[in-house]
Amino acid sequence: MNDIAPPSLPQAHPDILHGPQRAELLREEILADLLEASARRAPGQTALVSGERRVSYAELDRQADLVAARLIGAGVGPGQIVGLWLPRGVELLLLQAGVAKAGAAWLPVDEDTPVERLQICLDDAGAAGVLSCAALAPRLAAIGRPVWTAEALLAPAAPGEPLARRGAVAPDQPAYVIYTSGSTGKPKGILISQRSICHFLRSENAVLGVAASDTVYQGFSVAFDMSFEEIWIAYLVGATLWLGPKDASGDPETLPRLLAENGVTVLHAVPTLLALFARDVPSLRLINLGGEMCPDSLVERWAGGRRMFNTYGPTEATVSCSLAELHIGQPVTIGTPLPNYGLLVIDADAERAAGAPLRLLPRGATGELCITGPGLAEGYLGRPDLTVEKFLPNPWAGGLHDARLYRTGDLARIDADGRVQCLGRADDQVKIRGFRVELGEIEALLAEQDGVGTAAVLLRRDDGIDQLVAYLVAESGVEPAAGALRHALAATLPPYMVPGRYEMLAAMPRLTSGKIDRKALKAMPPGAPPAGHAADSDLPETPAEQALFAALAALFPGQPILRQADFFSDLGGHSFFAARLASALRADPRFAHITVRDIYQQRRVGLIAAVLEQAQAATVAEAEWTPPPAWRRWRCGLAQAAAMPALVALRMAQWLAPFFTYHFFTGGPGDSVARAIAVSAGVYLLATALEFAIAIAGKWLIAGRLKAGSYPLWGLSYYRWWLADRLVESAPAYLLSGSSLAVWWLRALGAKVGHDVVIGSLTLRAPDLLCIGDGVSIGNAVNFENARVERGRLLLGAIRLDDEACVSSFAVLEGNTRVGAAGHLEGQSALGDGASVPAGRIWSGSPARDSGAFDPRRLPPRPPVGALRHAAEALFFVLGIVLIVTLFFMPVFPSFVLIDWFDEAGWLPWVNGDDLGVRLLRYFLLAFPASAVLIVLTALLSAGIRWGVLPRLKPGRYAVHSNTYCAKWLVSQIQESSLNVLHGIYATVYAPYWYRLLGAKVGRDAEISTALGVVPDMLTLGDETFIADAVMLGDEEIDGGWMTMQPTVIAHRSFVGNGAYIPDGTVLPERVLIGVHSRAPANAQMGCGETWLGSPPISLPAREQTSGYPENLTFHPSPLRRLGRGLIEAFRIVAPHALVIAVGYTLVLAVMPAAGAGRWAEVSWDLAVAGLLYGIGNYVFVVAFKWLLLGRYRKQSEPMWTPFVWLSEGVTNLYEGIAVPNFMRYLRGTPWLPLAFKLLGAKIGRGVYLDTTDITEFDCVSIGEYSELNALCCPQTHLFEDRVMKIDHVRIGKRVYMGPRSAVLYSATVGDNARLGPLTLVMKGEHIPAASYWSGCPAAPARA
Repeated sequence: MNDIAPPSLPQAHPDILHGPQRAELLREEILADLLEASARRAPGQTALVSGERRVSYAELDRQADLVAARLIGAGVGPGQIVGLWLPRGVELLLLQAGVAKAGAAWLPVDEDTPVERLQICLDDAGAAGVLSCAALAPRLAAIGRPVWTAEALLAPAAPGEPLARRGAVAPDQPAYVIYTSGSTGKPKGILISQRSICHFLRSENAVLGVAASDTVYQGFSVAFDMSFEEIWIAYLVGATLWLGPKDASGDPETLPRLLAENGVTVLHAVPTLLALFARDVPSLRLINLGGEMCPDSLVERWAGGRRMFNTYGPTEATVSCSLAELHIGQPVTIGTPLPNYGLLVIDADAERAAGAPLRLLPRGATGELCITGPGLAEGYLGRPDLTVEKFLPNPWAGGLHDARLYRTGDLARIDADGRVQCLGRADDQVKIRGFRVELGEIEALLAEQDGVGTAAVLLRRDDGIDQLVAYLVAESGVEPAAGALRHALAATLPPYMVPGRYEMLAAMPRLTSGKIDRKALKAMPPGAPPAGHAADSDLPETPAEQALFAALAALFPGQPILRQADFFSDLGGHSFFAARLASALRADPRFAHITVRDIYQQRRVGLIAAVLEQAQAATVAEAEWTPPPAWRRWRCGLAQAAAMPALVALRMAQWLAPFFTYHFFTGGPGDSVARAIAVSAGVYLLATALEFAIAIAGKWLIAGRLKAGSYPLWGLSYYRWWLADRLVESAPAYLLSGSSLAVWWLRALGAKVGHDVVIGSLTLRAPDLLCIGDGVSIGNAVNFENARVERGRLLLGAIRLDDEACVSSFAVLEGNTRVGAAGHLEGQSALGDGASVPAGRIWSGSPARDSGAFDPRRLPPRPPVGALRHAAEALFFVLGIVLIVTLFFMPVFPSFVLIDWFDEAGWLPWVNGDDLGVRLLRYFLLAFPASAVLIVLTALLSAGIRWGVLPRLKPGRYAVHSNTYCAKWLVSQIQESSLNVLHGIYATVYAPYWYRLLGAKVGRDAEISTALGVVPDMLTLGDETFIADAVMLGDEEIDGGWMTMQPTVIAHRSFVGNGAYIPDGTVLPERVLIGVHSRAPANAQMGCGETWLGSPPISLPAREQTSGYPENLTFHPSPLRRLGRGLIEAFRIVAPHALVIAVGYTLVLAVMPAAGAGRWAEVSWDLAVAGLLYGIGNYVFVVAFKWLLLGRYRKQSEPMWTPFVWLSEGVTNLYEGIAVPNFMRYLRGTPWLPLAFKLLGAKIGRGVYLDTTDITEFDCVSIGEYSELNALCCPQTHLFEDRVMKIDHVRIGKRVYMGPRSAVLYSATVGDNARLGPLTLVMKGEHIPAASYWSGCPAAPARA
């Protein structure tokens, strides 16, 4: 044995709990030293008793020497690990001692462990071999390492057999490895050093006081580290170990009798085992419990007349780290630290990102318990990443022995008396109906109830409903009544924490360690009926209450239904349950009018029932209608198919023409690259201008001036409108957004537009039917949907905006609508067919309703503007567009030069040949690095112009005819034009860097999908914010000749859902959620952690939350995951451009001989055909990519930092980036689009009309026959919730009508012949009844 180590103990800190500082317990020793010392001190003392067999310490030491000598002879020594796999018994302990005396470490595995798991552990630990027995050895034949049997190791030494002895063994060498289950499914090995275990044995026994005169029960598996308290504390002091028979270990009658008969004085056990004992054990003087929470009932029963302890500690802290002596009538805690240990509580919700500081909590605060001291494990074997995550440098260290701390993952607090109360696992926190629940808190309260011996509580999901289930073992056979338990818990706990079911068990399933086997409990089928009895609930008195109480009982099994109960705070409801309740009630035609909004606004059960009882205004019932005949549909479809080659070729010409031009003027010895670039840029500008000209000419030649009215779907008028709409849509009108040129564009298409009109950006389906007065302001992404298909008819209607009217961003207007003089339609509002905003009034919401008078005094008078200023601005816009278009086309030329250089240098000689496919592959591979250069140059060009030329924008109000407005317009143009190349960066890890380049302030780990209307200088995104798809994010406000810009701030961990509208000047507090298609409320209305849904927005008291995923898969990924996602997303950004360039090179080189010969007709035809084939090829590529990488989508939930999400988002990005713009957009409004979606996996019935391509998880979409989905509709099959991608089905019935920009969230169903108005949101889990008309966000019955 070595000398006592010099003390190096921590100094006191007021918020850190230290055990007694005992320097004499810190020694440089190994386990073998302890056993040998006891053998020398008392060789005749009985060490082991098993049945009639007794082994003295001298015999134990001698037999262990024999085992050690043979292991050393086989090459086993310090630093090596050997498996230990034997049945319980004396031989197992002899072999364990022999490993210790060899200076090696053992890896114990329970006898019942499958060989496959043993193999995994041995391989992971790099074990030198396995110690077993002759009976088990045949099962180890295939493990690929030596097997030493007890029979061979313990055989008497042959005469002259040399017996080796160990040399010096450093205390830093491993003593044992314990494997525990890992969250990934792979077991993790915890490595304990000789120094750590020896210190623990001395430290704990300094408190327990086990003595040589004691007889200690040995019942734990050696694979469970509490066995050290039994075996090695006994060896330390020279006590006797009594090995109980295996078949008696769980027998509540036999085991206590045997303990008494054999004079056992010390019992180490888990509380579950002690609770089973049917009788007292008078011989016991000391009981030491650990491994589970100890109920008060055990203390009352067992603590009298003996010492009783409760220990706490994870395997990572070497068995235990704290201990409490238990006394009757005193609360059970885990006490105080063992000598030389320390306990502290840190903020469990603190940032866990790399480098983030830990925050020490004061006494009394609840947080995550951490352990310091010399007993900490070395770490996880072969898992440096996990070791670094859990074993951290201790910022409050006072010496060498507390230099590290271990994060336990347990919640705890240190009370005023300096004792630690353990409150359960932090990762046992579950969320039920949006509320965080500590299962340990419920279990502790259950354990205090009369008749409860052992309790475990689990969150189960049965029949789609989450509920808490309590599993109970009765004490002394007296079974407690479930109703009484529920009442007792309800007196202390909130309703959502009271278990709904109580399952009585004869025995609690346990693991080898003796701990409760929660997986086995979860696997049990539900058996007990709900605990809530009818007597606990109010009695329903009306038909409405009968329906409501029944629906609530199904959602909240076991809970009493009271009229005064709040659906959210008392029953524990959340957004998803509100949708399910509304849908369940609508199944009764009498209550089909109930809405989700009603539940949010009324909240109390009695008030919701009152809404059900109210006499409703007449709702609109949808009549049956006759769909158009199939022959008409396919006749029109054939005509549309005939027009599509020209449409696709027109799009391809914009990039093929300059592509061809560049290569036509290069390649020869005297050709000038500069001249080729100049001519190509000129051709690109000409092609861009021609797109506008062709759209205007085509519209007038094909459709003429359209008139309002109703026309047969698939008829001639429909065909003319459709073709004109496709032509107009193909023009790059985004270049004109925000400029006076947009007015000229609309006039050229037939709209009547007055003077001094400002137009942000819009979609317009029938330009002839738009009339805009003087001084009108139109925001960004406004949808003038005055052409739509409903019930087999094309409906064209007029839209009129009178003088000084204002339509804010993200508004939707159908035909036959009007905004009166100085009338205002607010952002994210829907003005349905036939609605009018009166003069001077403000309407808002979906559907839009009057929200007050417009006060003209809130704006200064419109500044006068002369004709010269108008002309100068027009010239500025023209030159700006030409400059921006040219500049952002220029980065393509370095990529051309690079590819030519690669080609001439002979790169990729193994991909050469004249075959078309070989050429395409070659140029795709060569274009890949060149495309990366294109993307980087475009980003740098954007940043250079932004920071080198334009001033930084500042908050304030500016005239629309000011230099500041022009500068802001130029910033927006840079952003929009650059995204033609950089569109793939949305929803990638690169998006935050892009926005920072443009001037936005973006925090760490922010996620940004497709944000619209961004004014970078005004935008601040906090750490870990999430901006979902198609969000209008803080765009400028234009009204009355003025532009207002205000800072928009999205604070830490706030979430903005798909299609939401965030007005400029909005400040979202931390952890706020703005729902899908919702508008953010006024700043004064919002508080931290709130959820808002709808337009107008309503506050949700609770929402469904997603939990159970580690933060390394949601918020704080490892560097390896960041790298993996970054590589996949880099490919998805670069690949579309590489494909375009590769196709361009292949085509141009193929037609170059004909061009050289002057056969220009042949060249034009070839390029047109090739363009069409390219468009179709994009679609085919995405179809193949989807099926090969992902197969069929199904209902699932996947955290964001996993390969499935990266690949799924990659497929979506390619679909939206190449398949839609190059091909599928031209199929909108044709019979061919449903067929295209079917090939991607969607289930679509015959005769379906689709004017939208907003479908992603295709296999999860079902659309019944003859349904009509108009422009910008979205069956939203996935959402990101708490950074978990949740996918489920959307089911749209037969003959359903969906108005413009309506959305159906996943898990929702729309009944047959239902009708959804514009900007209508069907909530997830909601059911829209058949033959009904709904509108609004969230959906509500439309009134007649």
